Amino acid sequence: MTGRIDSPKRKFIETALRLFSERGFYGTSLADVSGELGLTKQSILYHFKTKEALYGAVLEEVAARFDALVNNVIQQDLSAEKKLKTFLAHLLEHTREAPYDGRLITRELLDNLERVEASRKWYLKHFLTESTSLLQDLPKWRYRTEAERTAAMYQLIGAISYFSISEPTLSAIWGKEKLDETSGVFLSTLVSRI
Repeated sequence: MTGRIDSPKRKFIETALRLFSERGFYGTSLADVSGELGLTKQSILYHFKTKEALYGAVLEEVAARFDALVNNVIQQDLSAEKKLKTFLAHLLEHTREAPYDGRLITRELLDNLERVEASRKWYLKHFLTESTSLLQDLPKWRYRTEAERTAAMYQLIGAISYFSISEPTLSAIWGKEKLDETSGVFLSTLVSRI
């Protein structure tokens, strides 16, 4: 932000977000984060007692952005179908504008296997629960089980994350013109499946 002096804690979180999203939890050390900023590992430990605490702070911020996205759509006075479409469009836009957020969420799902037993905070729970609620008012989904709605929403979110993360690679494979054509119909094709 213009005119704002970033605190060391803020810089650690922003740098850690980028590194964790690129390398994963296990591929990033506190020394990596501090080294990117030209600081010592002890400077991170002053603000965050462990790598897990730094990672938790990063996840908390990312989850807050995703929560705000879904909450904003839920509060709008729109039809159920329009809410779903708006949510998916905003999610795709967000993952394009903040690619580290989308990548980190994907990494969290991949890297969390060993930490899942010890974790007591599920940063994405609200986002996933509220996102799933967007399906319950659609006529086709009203009488489906919550498990079916959850599975469907998880597939939608996954498809959007996967597509936005892979756009640079797809552009290199297909070329910009084909990617632009595909991008133009991506959401409508995705929604038509639901």
